[in-house]
Amino acid sequence: MNDFAPGTHSAPHTLDRSHRLLAFAVALVAVRIALPLALIHPAWEFHRDELLYFAMGDHFEPMRMQFPPFIAAVARGARALFGDAVLAARVPAAIGGGALLAAMLWFSRRLGAGAWALGMIALATIAAPIFLRPSVLMQPVIFDQLWATLAIAALALAAVKDEPRWWLLAGIAFGLGALTKFSVAFYIISAAVAAVATPALRRQLSSRWPWVAAGIAAVLALPSITGQVAHDWPFLAQMSSLRGGQLARVSPVAFLAEQPLLLGAACLLVPVAVAAAWRGDTATRVTGTVTLALLALMLVLRGKGYYAAPGYPALLVAAAVWLERRLAARRASLGRRAAQVGFPLAVAVGAVLMLPMGIPTLDPDAMSRFAVSTGVVAAVRTNQGEELALPQDYADMLGWRAMAEAVARAYRALPPAERSEVVIVGSNYGEAGALAMYRDRLGLPYPVSVHGDFHAWGTGGRSGAVTILVDQPDALVQLRELFDDVREVERLQDGRAVPEERDLRIYVARAPRARLGSLWPTLGPRWN
Repeated sequence: MNDFAPGTHSAPHTLDRSHRLLAFAVALVAVRIALPLALIHPAWEFHRDELLYFAMGDHFEPMRMQFPPFIAAVARGARALFGDAVLAARVPAAIGGGALLAAMLWFSRRLGAGAWALGMIALATIAAPIFLRPSVLMQPVIFDQLWATLAIAALALAAVKDEPRWWLLAGIAFGLGALTKFSVAFYIISAAVAAVATPALRRQLSSRWPWVAAGIAAVLALPSITGQVAHDWPFLAQMSSLRGGQLARVSPVAFLAEQPLLLGAACLLVPVAVAAAWRGDTATRVTGTVTLALLALMLVLRGKGYYAAPGYPALLVAAAVWLERRLAARRASLGRRAAQVGFPLAVAVGAVLMLPMGIPTLDPDAMSRFAVSTGVVAAVRTNQGEELALPQDYADMLGWRAMAEAVARAYRALPPAERSEVVIVGSNYGEAGALAMYRDRLGLPYPVSVHGDFHAWGTGGRSGAVTILVDQPDALVQLRELFDDVREVERLQDGRAVPEERDLRIYVARAPRARLGSLWPTLGPRWN
């Protein structure tokens, strides 16, 4: 039976083929979930951002979060299941990666994909660091890609099948996207461009379905909006900080140059998508229009390279299905066979060669050597434009437990009377998040910080008469302005870490010149 020719089988054979393809798809998703869990080296700890999301889970109020609450809900559930084990972050991320692949495979089957296209799509999600690394890190990124893929796939199916009810799925996906990241606005705008540019979708705008979908999305988005209103729109403050810092360093040339690096060997499907769109394939035209609009929007707004990633999965699916169909339509020849073998082989080789850039399979020192050996400077450049020994995501996965244990030693060295009143301060959300993550294991009070979301959670009601602080050496000058007695009790140094964590001090400060509660509103929030 030829899986490259959908629609040519008798009914029993077609059913049997569908069952085999379903089993194949399930196996691919299972492997995709297991891959990051099995291959990550045990030396890697929580990521800085993951620690923040677990702290957000500690303060979970669905309608009053400073940022979209979905990731906090995921973190809260994972913490309940896995405690402070690193699996609490790895399992949700891996499941997110599997869910993204499942959505892509579902879309491909709706377009008539056979086994070859299913395999190509699965390989593409492994070959592209922009899909693989988010399935290692419990961040909103992988879920944002999932919702965007479902939304774009729904619009493509609405056009291909000329069935406007697919807009309902798009509305649900857009709503879930709004619960996950505010960047949902970017692919909503891009989808609107595609709707206007595609005749079938443009006709459907006069039906009720797109507007019902918009209503569904708006209702689902409510918790994200009410949280912004409750906290005086902190998202705007964060974006202002980003524009003045990280995004100011993003040039259009650097943004475009980063796209092939993010896609890895999966970028081999991009020229296929161009050819498919040129030849009039509706699915590729819709997904391609969304992707181009998203790229253009990011160029104008100077977005980071990975901000365009949500547009790629659906585009790669449409390209793979079109290529499978074209190859199946050609008569058997050496050229056809070479293409059928060569495309997946090239993507698989690329996936293996660059695997450590998507999953930290090596220990930190070996990973540093590998990153340098690639010769790709962008791979080890930070958001602030500095070059590290490791990719920034990996440098952000070191030293957190050692730092928390150092604070615990300082805490246990205090007299019992001081322990009952001490305030523990992290200078950023990573440090505060690590102290929050390990507080039960180490017997620490809940930490505070003026950084980001932590500032809104306050001082915990303690006086701050004795304070343990984690900060860099240059913080000592400011601390002496706030306290009469400041003592350094421990140093932590790691040259592989990000700059703000390479050289840390643990300070114990006493005799504050003002009460912490009265100072707190003037100290933050700090978003950079």
